Amino acid sequence: MSVNSVNLKVIYEDEDVIVMKAPTEEELVELVYKFIRNKGRPVTWKELRKAFSGTAGEDRLRKALSKLRLMGLIVELRGGRYATPDMPGVEEELSQQKRRQLLREAMSLEWTMFRRSNSHTKSSRMEAVN
Repeated sequence: MSVNSVNLKVIYEDEDVIVMKAPTEEELVELVYKFIRNKGRPVTWKELRKAFSGTAGEDRLRKALSKLRLMGLIVELRGGRYATPDMPGVEEELSQQKRRQLLREAMSLEWTMFRRSNSHTKSSRMEAVN
């Protein structure tokens, strides 16, 4: 799907150029969602930026992506890729991300507990010396 194929209001047209009205925030959200869904695979930020250049700035594009994530219509994958939750392989990748996150949190907690027990042991030794 080309962004140019969307029914945006044509403001000016001649042989060389067509000028269309920029999409509203709601239209942009819908356009981004349709673009990702029609690709049928995760798309990169670079692909989205290229597809929507001339249609929406980066800030508006990020805002649309954020809305779609909050609505649960898309997910952000590693490497700055965006996909719909039902795309092939996405569920597995999300569960791997969740496992990695849980492991990082567990290791962080373990390290915190280790440092506390070590500092407690050191202070106990210091008190015994005094």
